[in-house]
Amino acid sequence: MTTIRLFGNDIKVAEKKEVKSIMLFGTRIFFQSPALNNNMADLPPRSMRLAIESFRGSRPIYMGWKYLENSDINANLSRFLIPVECCSKLLHYMTRLERVKILNKDDRGINVSVMDPKGNLHDMKFTGWKSLGRLVFNRGWNNLVRDNQFQKGDLLQLWHFRMPNNKPCFAINIIRY
Repeated sequence: MTTIRLFGNDIKVAEKKEVKSIMLFGTRIFFQSPALNNNMADLPPRSMRLAIESFRGSRPIYMGWKYLENSDINANLSRFLIPVECCSKLLHYMTRLERVKILNKDDRGINVSVMDPKGNLHDMKFTGWKSLGRLVFNRGWNNLVRDNQFQKGDLLQLWHFRMPNNKPCFAINIIRY
C-alpha cells in the first residue's frame, strides 16, 4: 500500500507488483523513478545490449535519464542538454585527455557516436557549454531526433560504452508514455 498526500489529505493506493505509477488529473505520478523500474539501471534493454555487442562494444554503463524538453528536440538549437545529475558521472568515465577536451574553453569537445534505439550510430560532438555550465551532444543531434521522431515528454535513458578502439560512445533508449 502506498500513501499519497494530496491537498492535505492522505490517499492510500493499493500497489500491484507491475503497477509503478498512477494517473492523477491527467499527470502520471511514479512510485519510483521511471528510469529505474525493473532494475534498468543495472541492465540495458536486450535490443541495446545486442546492438552494442554487434559492434564489439564494452559493457554499457547507465548514466541517467531525462524527460525530453522542447529545447532538446528544437531543430534550431540542435543539441541535447545533458542533465546536471549526469555530468560528473559522464566525466568520470572519460579519460583525462577527453575531460580536458570536453571542458576546454574552445567548445570543440570530442567526437563520439550515439546509438539510437534502432541500433544506428550517429556521429556527434560531446562538449561543455561554458555559457550554461553544462554538457551537450550537438553536431548530429538533429539527425537522431528526426530519425527516431523524438517528442517532448519522451523519457530518454542514457548509457555509456566504448568501442574496441576505445572511442567513447553512448546509447539512448526512449520510453514513451
